[in-house]
Amino acid sequence: MADLLVWLVAALGSVGGVVLGRLWGRVEGKRAGKREAERDAMEDKSKRIERGRDAVRDGRVTGDPAERLRRNDGRW
Repeated sequence: MADLLVWLVAALGSVGGVVLGRLWGRVEGKRAGKREAERDAMEDKSKRIERGRDAVRDGRVTGDPAERLRRNDGRW
């Protein structure tokens, strides 16, 4: 009877370890995914800001304001 009880406790411990391991892995995966998404969003934001600054800088240097207005009028 004691042998059966030892085997039962060992089996329950093994199953519990597997379940706990899967839950722990899922939590770590979500955490890593969230960090990666935040990092990607920050990189995208900085690239968009830099492109916008370049566009403003290039747009202000291109000559006559009236000509810029005529060029941009069709884009609206």
